[in-house]
Amino acid sequence: MAAYASITDLITRRDKRLIGELMGDSNDTPTDAELLASTTLGVLLVDASGQVESAMLSGKRYQPADLESLTGNSLGFLKKIVCTIAMADLYERRPGYHMEQAKAYTELAQAYLKSLRNGENLFNLDSHVSAANPDTTAPTVVEYTNLNFYPEQMSRHLVPRWSRLPAGR
Repeated sequence: MAAYASITDLITRRDKRLIGELMGDSNDTPTDAELLASTTLGVLLVDASGQVESAMLSGKRYQPADLESLTGNSLGFLKKIVCTIAMADLYERRPGYHMEQAKAYTELAQAYLKSLRNGENLFNLDSHVSAANPDTTAPTVVEYTNLNFYPEQMSRHLVPRWSRLPAGR
């Protein structure tokens, strides 16, 4: 599965000089072509997309097919979330580097993931508005009384239902 954001999306949304400093394993700053061909950035974007999918599936509001079909502003926001998580992971590659920025990216990424885990409607998909609110209705008293369970059929041998339930229920 491909990442929800590309390396070009990451470079467009974040400072490419900073990305180069965090990504490069040598003291030389990578060129634009090296950034675009970087397997490290590609892996970080796939990892970030996996984190989004994991949080999204535990929130039970969206499915992967829903995210693949996003367009317009919602797609841009999904790319922003993935790029933010990738930047937080990129800062983890260089511990101790720009601590305040690293902490800010990590907190923002965790907030996005928490929102997805809680089933919030981040991408404004109408088809899943009530998906995070499960139906908790139960049978009515009349429906329950009209059920023909085995104890009612064998009333001489088994304890009837009405004596097992609290009175008035």
